[in-house]
Amino acid sequence: MEVLKVENLQKSFGKKEVLKDLSFTINEGEILGFLGRNGSGKSTTMKCLSGLMAFDSGSVSICGFDIKKDRIKALEKIGVSIESPALYPNLSAYDHYKQMAAWRKIPKARVQEMIDFSNLGSYLKKPVSTYSMGMKMRLMLSLVIMHKPKLLILDEPMNGLDFEGVLNLRKTLVDLKNSGSSILLSSHQLSELEKISDRVLMIENGKVVYDDKISGGILELSTYDIDTSDNSKLIKILEEREIEYSISKNPATENYISFNLESSKIGSLLEKLFEEKIYIKDISKESLGLEELYQSIIEVKNQ
Repeated sequence: MEVLKVENLQKSFGKKEVLKDLSFTINEGEILGFLGRNGSGKSTTMKCLSGLMAFDSGSVSICGFDIKKDRIKALEKIGVSIESPALYPNLSAYDHYKQMAAWRKIPKARVQEMIDFSNLGSYLKKPVSTYSMGMKMRLMLSLVIMHKPKLLILDEPMNGLDFEGVLNLRKTLVDLKNSGSSILLSSHQLSELEKISDRVLMIENGKVVYDDKISGGILELSTYDIDTSDNSKLIKILEEREIEYSISKNPATENYISFNLESSKIGSLLEKLFEEKIYIKDISKESLGLEELYQSIIEVKNQ
């Protein structure tokens, strides 16, 4: 089941087009790692999905409810924390819990669960202005998951958390996923995203530049370095298949062609080389971590 469906989303500020025909989905019980440089359109995307910003064209559907046509029903299904925690500085955590419980009609037992989860202790009745960033993040997260949303949109939820806090957050997000929630998770901590995400979505200049699964903590995409009997023909085949490539600038491997490709597709490519009587002199493969993948994708897109 698709919990979130985004189709052809477009958003401009004046003459500047920030989102350009953006489309993607999130399935039930899936964590989607959301990556993009500053200015890529990532924050704008999350604000459009959560109803905080109007978009120019396209559609956003949450659990089958169109965010424009069935706004209230769509927004009932989500929990959102974007940019800095949206909290009232003069109110206490306890005040925030009372307000949220009344608004969402949350049972007392669930409220107590979230109070325990926040681990704020003696700060529970102190003003939020006295909290550290980590404490604010824990409070905000407990508020947005209180009603057990089907879709959770989180922007940098690990900011200000210590090592133990990051571990607890990771466990909480996995528990939410296992209970049926879907999560759009944006973070600059790529190692954490790689541990927890089922899929990775990257955007650059308002467009999707990568959307693929992570299997067992290892990305399906790998880097191949290859030298053949006819590299010019190899390049032509790569271009026909719309596979981006680069030619090594290392003097020791100056004839090698480098490209990223899903492991499941390399067999078909090698078969094509065999048919064209292009012989492989040397080939190597390196599975990419999320940081390496991100760098390679963004570097290619900005060449």
